[in-house]
Amino acid sequence: MRKNLCFALIIVLGFAAAALPALPALPEDLLFKWDVRIWGGDVAFGWKGWDLFPGVDTVLWASTGGGWQGSHYFDGSDDNTLVPADPDTALYKNLNVDWRFGVAQGILFNPAQERNLLEFLLLYRGKYHDYSDDNGVLTGLPEENGLLQHSLTLGLLFDNTLVDKPSLNSRGIYAVLSAEFAPDWLGNDVLGRSDFWRLSLGLTGYQPVLDSPWVSIYLADRVLFDRIFGDQVPISTLSSIGTLKKIPIGANPRRALGGTLRGIYTNRYDGYVKLVNNFDVRLHFPGLTLFQLATPVAVAYFDAGVYDRMSGELQFDAVYCTTGLGVGLYALGFDFIFYGTYFLNEGRLSWELGLGTHF
Repeated sequence: MRKNLCFALIIVLGFAAAALPALPALPEDLLFKWDVRIWGGDVAFGWKGWDLFPGVDTVLWASTGGGWQGSHYFDGSDDNTLVPADPDTALYKNLNVDWRFGVAQGILFNPAQERNLLEFLLLYRGKYHDYSDDNGVLTGLPEENGLLQHSLTLGLLFDNTLVDKPSLNSRGIYAVLSAEFAPDWLGNDVLGRSDFWRLSLGLTGYQPVLDSPWVSIYLADRVLFDRIFGDQVPISTLSSIGTLKKIPIGANPRRALGGTLRGIYTNRYDGYVKLVNNFDVRLHFPGLTLFQLATPVAVAYFDAGVYDRMSGELQFDAVYCTTGLGVGLYALGFDFIFYGTYFLNEGRLSWELGLGTHF
């Protein structure tokens, strides 16, 4: 019954995300953002009509979303035993719903972009996971029957990024430092167990190198660090990186090495400490735009990362690296990209569809 209710909510959110952009323009003080994932959707509303301090924005945020997603659980800290002969035996399905409420308080304002340049974030997040585990990979774990989690996050965020039109080149810097707290007394012992806190850092930069009527090129680089402390840490936390997004929506927190490094099974290489770098060369072809709607896009990338193998200290003897190419279309505000990725450590080639740029 509860699974049917969650699935119905995901369908409603998906239709709402598709329909709302077609509605009349929103009031100036009301912000709206929608996002999609495989398979699911998210919506977020913000209101900046109540300023606590002059010269900067105070934005109140509320968002919700859900998805039906496949994940893996590879038991063990020894890298040689992480992946069974058939990785599908480590696969389980996750029907998830989350909801967030928070405030972004401006510290410095960017008049050129008419938004905060530096802001303080305070965010509550609740999430519910209902697992379909035919392989029994979660048996014996605290969340084997599902997970209900509540957390509070504090953060500082710097953002001067923008997208040039019509070239679609991104430029600027996005940086965030955050701390997430999920103690057991916050209702985290009702379904599953959570009792942890973590410190996360993310730094992303975009630099255009070519802007012409037919082709535009820009470079993108991202560094992520995540350190978790605690005695009760669910696998959904171990396999994620807690850096915040400016708008609390979508895949937030982000996946850890498995997922953030393209071409690696989701949830692989999870742990208490993670360090990741992604580097992209992105091309758009505005001169080839189809029906003034869809612009061809291509990307070449290299990803690398290390983790602690559940030891609490980063292990640099094995650096995991993937590289590949992607092609697709930019339409409706999203990049729909088909990736071909080569995992250098194992000599394995894989294919996947991405909704939106990787970062």
